[in-house]
Amino acid sequence: MNKRQSFYDVSSFYNKKAVLKCSFKGMRYQVEGISKGDDVKVLQADVWPEPFCYEKTPLEFHTTKEFEYSENGLDEVYEWICSQYESRKEEWDFALKNPLDKARQMGLIG
Repeated sequence: MNKRQSFYDVSSFYNKKAVLKCSFKGMRYQVEGISKGDDVKVLQADVWPEPFCYEKTPLEFHTTKEFEYSENGLDEVYEWICSQYESRKEEWDFALKNPLDKARQMGLIG
């Protein structure tokens, strides 16, 4: 049984090489299917603080984890992203309420 409330599904979204990019209350996240070679695919989830997109945020501010490329794996992605939000809520709140200060902490503005 699917426990997820969202994130689409593997067959109709991630098989098409689509990337889910979202934000929630100061936390940005992305989910995508990636190939690991020899027909091995995984779901990769990534979270990072506001205010910038994936590409503009330094890698040291990203937290990434890989999951099985399946509907069950997608359920685990959903649970992991929710747990990242809950366990790091103060960080996300700061990033949401103080985007310029967070950007300065990341060395992106002077």
